[in-house]
Amino acid sequence: MLGRLLEVALVTADTGGTWQQLQKLRFEPAATGDIWPHSYGVVACEGLAIGLHAKGDEPFSVVFVRPEVAALHRELTALGIDIESARLGSDVFNELWLRDPGGTALRVLEARSFSPPARLPARTAAGSFRRLSLPCQDIDTALHFWTSLGADCAPLDDNFTGFTIGQSALACHERRVFAGPLLVFDAPAADARERLESSGFALRPRLAALAGVPHLVARGPEGLMLLMLEPAGAD
Repeated sequence: MLGRLLEVALVTADTGGTWQQLQKLRFEPAATGDIWPHSYGVVACEGLAIGLHAKGDEPFSVVFVRPEVAALHRELTALGIDIESARLGSDVFNELWLRDPGGTALRVLEARSFSPPARLPARTAAGSFRRLSLPCQDIDTALHFWTSLGADCAPLDDNFTGFTIGQSALACHERRVFAGPLLVFDAPAADARERLESSGFALRPRLAALAGVPHLVARGPEGLMLLMLEPAGAD
């Protein structure tokens, strides 16, 4: 119902610096349009685009794109889902904001704000992108929210307690796993630690909820968190 996942949006004072940091991890830059009045850049890999905004009310948001945003507004209202704000009309760029039960801001736009790179890397230094996982306090409440939006949800097939959201790269996890959103990758590169540190990411302690599962955790610009699941037997 919300449309296609477009980007993970971060607000950062240094869009150029963050853009370069992420390229050092082998993300590919994308060509951006002039929809936004502020500085804006995008980097991407297969399944994921990260939008870097110089201004914005939400430091982190998940952005979707679909036509007929005004129709979506009516559908959400009919379902009793709260809409935080909306800009609708024939003479404006249509968009609306809402939140999932975990508090993550969700934004829906009527058109793309960038063009995907001609070559999307299948792997970055962090590995192959698996999903964006959003935190939720109560699994049942989150499951009801997403299914009410028409998503077919299924339990996660790994060590997380949570569920996938439709056919998208979205999922939800319990806050006991991690209190914030996680960009989850499989099989980071052999030199991932070095590349992360040289790109301004800080390696963090492993997640207690994933004890026994080899993984790396890194915090990047504006608190962007990467969870990199390593092959079994990795140190």
